[in-house]
Amino acid sequence: MVSQKRSQKAAHERNVKRRKEQDALLEGGLFTREDFENIEDLVPSKKSWDDQEQDYELQPRKLGYIEDQVEGLPIKVKGKVERRIIDARPAKSTEVAKESTQSKESTQSEEPHEAESGPEPEEEDEGATVDTAERVLKLKEEIAEAVENLMEDSEEHIASLTRLRKMAQSKNTNTCKFSMLALVPVFKSIIPGYKIRPLSDLEKREKVSKEVAKLRNFEEVLVHNYKEYIELLATLAKTPNSGNTIQVALGNLAASAAVELLPTASRFNFSTEVLSLLIRRICKPNPKADPVYTKIIKALENLLSEDDEGSISLDVVRIFSKTLKTRSFLVDESALNILLSLEILQGYDPNTKTDEHRKPKLKKKDRVHISKKQRKARKELKKVEEEMHRAQQTVFAEERERNQAEILKLALALYLNILRQNNSQLIGAVLEGLAKFGHMSNFDLLGDFLEVLRELITTSELDSLSSTETRKVLLCIVTAFSLVSRHSAMKVTMDLSSFVDALYAIIPNISLDADLEYSHKSLRMADPLNSEFIKPSVNVSTKAELLLRALDYVFFRSKSGSKVRAAAFTKRLYTAMANTPEKTGVAVLKFMDKLMSRYPEVGGLYSTEDRIGNGSFQLEAQTPSRSNAEAATIWENFLLLKHYSPLVVKGTKGILEKSRDSLK
Repeated sequence: MVSQKRSQKAAHERNVKRRKEQDALLEGGLFTREDFENIEDLVPSKKSWDDQEQDYELQPRKLGYIEDQVEGLPIKVKGKVERRIIDARPAKSTEVAKESTQSKESTQSEEPHEAESGPEPEEEDEGATVDTAERVLKLKEEIAEAVENLMEDSEEHIASLTRLRKMAQSKNTNTCKFSMLALVPVFKSIIPGYKIRPLSDLEKREKVSKEVAKLRNFEEVLVHNYKEYIELLATLAKTPNSGNTIQVALGNLAASAAVELLPTASRFNFSTEVLSLLIRRICKPNPKADPVYTKIIKALENLLSEDDEGSISLDVVRIFSKTLKTRSFLVDESALNILLSLEILQGYDPNTKTDEHRKPKLKKKDRVHISKKQRKARKELKKVEEEMHRAQQTVFAEERERNQAEILKLALALYLNILRQNNSQLIGAVLEGLAKFGHMSNFDLLGDFLEVLRELITTSELDSLSSTETRKVLLCIVTAFSLVSRHSAMKVTMDLSSFVDALYAIIPNISLDADLEYSHKSLRMADPLNSEFIKPSVNVSTKAELLLRALDYVFFRSKSGSKVRAAAFTKRLYTAMANTPEKTGVAVLKFMDKLMSRYPEVGGLYSTEDRIGNGSFQLEAQTPSRSNAEAATIWENFLLLKHYSPLVVKGTKGILEKSRDSLK
């Protein structure tokens, strides 16, 4: 019994000793092959169930590292406990260690950026997720909460801006759509009316106060998110109309968002990108397929009409000119008509501007008594302010003049290139712009315009013109006379006889045109019932209006008129009046009355008494000088006296009586 108890006690002591050694190994967390061998040596050959359970408990945990690697002591980095894996091999496992360290460094380098820009939204399998009504409602509530936080305090909740921007870049259609539209009022509210420049390296290293650091962080995150947002809009807006239906709808929404953002974004960073986005959108040959086209046109016209300094207008004209050349001028006429809204090219004098917010003069009883010293200091301060104001106006005027010269150069060069291309769709818009801005050009450039206009008329067959070609020739004639008449230095030096001959040749074609009194449609035409409606000078006029305007330029607003030309045009106009509608006939009769007052010799054509003429009138002649109009007789009066319109009959009788008085 005693020996049995001694053997049990010895076995118990051995078990206790073995367990202590095993606990010591567990506390260190290090297991090597020698340890495993020692443990196996301690285990008896015949194991009981308790021993097997104990052996299973003593097996090392799988810590995720390969063989010949051991776990080191954990370290604490930025509040996070990280495990370290130590490579026990000399050279073979260095690559694995390097990869692990590089991955850790990359994650650590990304952490500060994400901390600045805000928390990363949860990744979702958006392609497989079905947007139920409950999920869409939850999404709207989340977006509304983020927008509300930004509206209340944008500097404090700047992380919400990053989250909204990343949600706008989502592949989920609803998430992208709602977030993209929600960011428009946010940016309109928080972006300033000036450009934020990036900080220099010296400014980044200097120590600043907490408020300044907070403001710098806000501006940096704002500019970064705004840039990403504009790039997203530009990418979506480039979607062709033949693409996926969902992508086309998102592209239309992106263009609408850029239009809403344009008035505020034109003074902020990346304004050129916003303008490029919109101008590329309207420079398409088929604008009817784009539902946002008209909205973009109106937004650009309002932007140009409200720009007094000219920097925004210069960016628009430069981008527009470059885009048109890239598209080979294959755009709609209404896109080119936005240049007619250039307010910067109108006359401007900074000294004529009055201060609308001038304070009213106070009465003597309401004035606050101040000392003589204070009055002297106030007088000196007022003098300094006036000098500063004059200097500011001078700088503003110089900047405006430089922008005006550059804009005029680009616009006229664009018009000249389009005329040389002879694009029939843009001829009207180009001549409209020349009639408005052409007189500002210099001598040489104006001569180039007249030469190109002559070539356009020469290349047209004046004997058989279509309705479109007739209108083009009339526009060229009116524009040429408009350029010369508004440029005072060229009234004597320029010879416009080729334009006069072309006008004389096309009068029969005009009288036979069924669309003589119909206006040319354009997207920029305003409501005629609006009191603020200003009719453009050339392009939307009817052919009858263009004809009368050209006749007025020839005989009353230039030195191209003569007695021979007056007689020839009178005879040809009477021949054409037999086919013209009532309103055009009445307008031509009024012009005849005015012409007879200027050239009384025309009255001799109304009668054959006491007249001596050489030869006969040449009806087929295409120039007034070869028609021998002095030998003609206006026998068309007898037809006009039987006209169905009483106004035409009355006007004819009045001119006949005036012709008799001119012969007395």
